[in-house]
Amino acid sequence: MANKNGVGILIDNTLKDGVVDVKRQGDRIILVKLVLGNVVLNIISAYAPQVGLSDSKKRKFWKDLDGMVRAVPTNEKLFIGDLNGHVGSTNAGYELAHGGLGYGSRNQEGKDILDFAVVIANAFFRKRDSHLVTFSSGHRSSQIDFVLTMREDKQAFLDCKVIPGESVMPQHNLVATNFRFRICSHRDKQAKIARTKWWNSKGRHPKFLGKEFLWRARGSKKMQTSCG
Repeated sequence: MANKNGVGILIDNTLKDGVVDVKRQGDRIILVKLVLGNVVLNIISAYAPQVGLSDSKKRKFWKDLDGMVRAVPTNEKLFIGDLNGHVGSTNAGYELAHGGLGYGSRNQEGKDILDFAVVIANAFFRKRDSHLVTFSSGHRSSQIDFVLTMREDKQAFLDCKVIPGESVMPQHNLVATNFRFRICSHRDKQAKIARTKWWNSKGRHPKFLGKEFLWRARGSKKMQTSCG
């Protein structure tokens, strides 16, 4: 079986017309480009190779993810979710990426996430353990699913936490993130992005079901009546 992992992104029905592109990199990485007024969001779901897989597979994953991230224009927003590693509760040596409010101990896979030089939203909000643990099995609990963004967009995050009791897959808990951008609603300020006819690509139906990560946009968007 060539593709046995699989990742996906669920988009609220009210936002589907804003989807202008979908890109995949193997069976571990997917990007959805979404236009909201004058803001362009690039949402990536990435399932990193777990402990025990070969170093070559891990190097290929990070090379592929790096290539996809570098292809995102600097004037567009970027969010990355899932990952699969232990970044730990402390931030020694990674103060820019980690707020020192994580869970558990760090492993090599978590260090790889931190070395990617992005901001981990889960580690910047003080929460009780039940709002940090993303995976539970028997007596083992860990934080392996994350929401990341570029450092310049760190202030957009309002909150990030696990919702206890809400599971997307068995043993995996839902990570919910609140963020805010100023969005211009004027039609003449709509971001100009070429739309890819991704629903016709290789006969795929325009419906993507995620592995264990669900992006959820919550709260009201602050709409601007005028844009300078």
